Amino acid sequence: MKALRRNHDVEVLMIDKYPYQLFSPLLYQVATGGLPEDDIAYPVRAALPGVSFLRGEVSRITPDKNSVRMADGTDVSFDHLVIATGSVGTTFGIPGVEQHALQMKNIYEARAIKQRLFGTYEDVQESRLPRENLRVVVVGGGPTGVEVAGAVAELQRSLHREYPEIADYASVTLVEAGPRLLPMFRESSSRHAQDELEKLGVQVKVNAAVDRMYERDLHLGSGEILPAGTVIWAAGVAAPEKLGEIGVTGPGRRLVVDNYLRMQGATNIWVIGDSAAFTEDGQVLPMVAPVAMQMGRHVAKSITAAISGAPLPEFTYTDKGQMATIGRRRAVAETPQGITLHGTAAWLAWLGLHVGYLAGGRNRVSVIADWGWNYLAWGIGPRRAVIE
Repeated sequence: MKALRRNHDVEVLMIDKYPYQLFSPLLYQVATGGLPEDDIAYPVRAALPGVSFLRGEVSRITPDKNSVRMADGTDVSFDHLVIATGSVGTTFGIPGVEQHALQMKNIYEARAIKQRLFGTYEDVQESRLPRENLRVVVVGGGPTGVEVAGAVAELQRSLHREYPEIADYASVTLVEAGPRLLPMFRESSSRHAQDELEKLGVQVKVNAAVDRMYERDLHLGSGEILPAGTVIWAAGVAAPEKLGEIGVTGPGRRLVVDNYLRMQGATNIWVIGDSAAFTEDGQVLPMVAPVAMQMGRHVAKSITAAISGAPLPEFTYTDKGQMATIGRRRAVAETPQGITLHGTAAWLAWLGLHVGYLAGGRNRVSVIADWGWNYLAWGIGPRRAVIE
């Protein structure tokens, strides 16, 4: 968007049902009370001056007519269309998960998790719920699950002073279907992450696939039953189902694209981020933010080239590494060159990277201030103002 708006021959229209740009890597901190919602949501119109914005929901895309149908029945025509719809949580069809688990893909879901976590303490304190409801289960041992589990554990620790009579009944369990946490990281980082989580009091269960779920417990394939008042589902994502109506889909319901990031069978429909299934060296690129960012920059250049009649460049992904935070001064970071960071150094790198990518100077200052306060005072700040 930012690159295209600088081309005076291009009129850019952005369509979204939300009027803000969401920095989703920090959603888990909103869900666990570490940051207020405003810190990670920035108005689209302010973030992209010079770009027209239409708030609404797309109901259908008709490629052969170069048209987008909105939910209110209006049609929007295009010369070039960029599909960047992101992803949604997927339950893999496991019974009960959709009805009873809490997912975390937008502000509303993060708010629901926060209200459940804090509201449960209040309800247990007032004897409206049994103490077993203070048990939290996080499903999914990828970066999101590890970050959520660590944040919940630190939250539970900070609440000891406010709920001394019941705090010892709180617990958090992290469940991963595979043999280790952070499967995309090196084994040393996986072991480090598990060790650090266990130091925080998290019970880690690997090789533990979820079989089904009920309102107050989770059943594993092994037959073990995990009682829980809150289950946070971080086990996987997929593209929205509607994408299958307009093109050929691949893994994760993503639209299959060519070497230029164009949808199969189309020359003016581009797909980026979690919506795109791009294969490189025999592997489909993962659904992570670095991939989406590089795709976005590449498509901006490609559209400019297409308009001017210049040859289109092929997309290549540059792996710049990966990182995950576990808690204060606990993190793992890796680079393709073989550099591995654990502990404080990785944590500081994680903090710097995420602050740098936030939109808006006010948001950056606010996040730094909130993190600093939380570090010194164990988080008795903005998180306490949201029990409803």
